[in-house]
Amino acid sequence: MLPPATRDEFGQLTGAFVMLIDICRSQWNELRRLDHFRREGVSNLSHDLRSPLTATTACLETLDGRWAADPARADDRRLVEIALRNTRNAARLVQSLGDLAKLDEPEFKLRPELVDAGELIDDICIRFAERTAQQNVALSAEHDADAPAPFAALDIELFERAVANLVDNALKFCPPGAQIVLSARRAGGRVEVSVADTGPGISAADLPQLFDRFYQSRTSAAPATGEGGKGLGLAIVKRIAELHAGTVTVASEAGAGTKVVLSVPAAAP
Repeated sequence: MLPPATRDEFGQLTGAFVMLIDICRSQWNELRRLDHFRREGVSNLSHDLRSPLTATTACLETLDGRWAADPARADDRRLVEIALRNTRNAARLVQSLGDLAKLDEPEFKLRPELVDAGELIDDICIRFAERTAQQNVALSAEHDADAPAPFAALDIELFERAVANLVDNALKFCPPGAQIVLSARRAGGRVEVSVADTGPGISAADLPQLFDRFYQSRTSAAPATGEGGKGLGLAIVKRIAELHAGTVTVASEAGAGTKVVLSVPAAAP
């Protein structure tokens, strides 16, 4: 609370503070308005683009199916495959933009449930089993039977997506014969869920910006950031961790693999 204005130098100072506060309040309200406009615009654009992209994907898949048995259409099929791959990438990007806009909403609320994070990583291993087998990458879940069960209050759908994004990210650059290990453990008052791989690792220059939105590594050693490689997959992971009052950290060296850890508050079973 500022003192009442007077005619001396203290009154002038008070008036200057009042003016500064009014300017800051006005700029803050304008920033909030612009941020709301940005989120609403991105959300609407994402919604409007999904239908045509879905229809385009369906048409391309139909053409590819029709020409599959016709050797004369081999060149056409290669063009369709390129178009289909890029359309799917665009659809994933649009979906991710909409998801980030939704997660950024001040009104967005989690739907937390008491969950054993160890069971959650088992489910994710099952989900990725076919893909990892096709890529000849070993995926496993690591459990410590002697440690307390890693219970936490999680929005299951969102947290599974965060961990799945990390696994997907590792798979993009892990060569055949690599390993990906998921683990969930209780560490004091926290539950730590980690995704560790024996892939090519990440250069030190890329680590500080790894979870920034739209950041793309300029080096081949860094893993793609998921969601079509447009730097949104790991940004979504970071936002989901923040919504759970958690953090996400990464430890990696070029040529020595990567380990990403999601840390959230533990909960009593």
